Amino acid sequence: MDLEKPTCDDSLMRQLGYSVYQLPIISVADELGVFSLLEQEPAGIAEVAGKLHLSLRATEALLASLAGMGLLVRSHGKFHLTETSRNFLIPTKPFYWGHMVRLICQVPITHGTLLETLRRDGAIAWGEGQGKVITEEWAQVDLSDERAFAFTQAMHSHSFATAVGLAQRAELSGVGRLLDVAGGSGCFSIALAQQNPEVRFTVAELPPVCKTTRRYVAEHGLEDRIDVLELDMFRDAWPSGHDVIFFANILHDWDSARQRRLIQRSFDALPPGGRVLIYELLLSDGQDGPLTAALSSMNMVYMTPGKQLTAGELDELVRGCGFTDVSVVPVYAGYSLLSATKPLDR
Repeated sequence: MDLEKPTCDDSLMRQLGYSVYQLPIISVADELGVFSLLEQEPAGIAEVAGKLHLSLRATEALLASLAGMGLLVRSHGKFHLTETSRNFLIPTKPFYWGHMVRLICQVPITHGTLLETLRRDGAIAWGEGQGKVITEEWAQVDLSDERAFAFTQAMHSHSFATAVGLAQRAELSGVGRLLDVAGGSGCFSIALAQQNPEVRFTVAELPPVCKTTRRYVAEHGLEDRIDVLELDMFRDAWPSGHDVIFFANILHDWDSARQRRLIQRSFDALPPGGRVLIYELLLSDGQDGPLTAALSSMNMVYMTPGKQLTAGELDELVRGCGFTDVSVVPVYAGYSLLSATKPLDR
């Protein structure tokens, strides 16, 4: 019996099958200095191999893979950086992603661990041999200075470009002071402060993280406009005097009960007319993508008790805590900003 040709070819399956190599290739290329080398001057395979002390065979595979991913381009026999690698893979650039790439490469994901996580609906414990899910380290304030620094540095890599994208779109006219809850490195407050010189900011974080936050704030010369407050957001009393409370990439880390607790605490801490702003990578209302948000949601399922939310779920969450005048607008690279207001009569 003759076999019929499939109704489509298997190129997508082949690409997905080899995609396991992509992030390690980027991480290794970064450690080897491929991007920094080509920033100085474009080079051919033999020249790169000689400077990095690699074989021609290995270098050919490495550069071809990076070009196939859109991180290099070959012209007149030499490999050049693309805009993506020039912006995000040069260690001296402000939006360098290398720290986040290395952190993701350390996540111990296998077929077996993912299957176990999905079947028991429980996040995996990883890092430093502590045997704890990372959000439980945060919730219990059981985080070493070294782990706090590594994670905060990685999240700064992950978030700074999106922070600048938000700062160019966010409407903060009339705002006096903004509370950035679990603000990590302070990258969102830094970007917003540079765009809104009349606003003061408070970055609230766990004590082990605050050391790193203060360093980033100082690097940008904003110590006089950005305060850093040591705060356990679940246990400590929240400060008063802020007319906006801001969350970026925070709600997706927690289960629905803790999400509601954070939003309710925001409502209680705000004055009448105050606003909550929530910046998240949103799933579509049909929960069928987009791919980046869906994979981020799988990352949350694997590592935390949370997941990525839809605009509808966020709307229901904030309204359930008393907020009104809810709007959700797309902002930058798949991220959206929800804004909601505490009624004047509350």
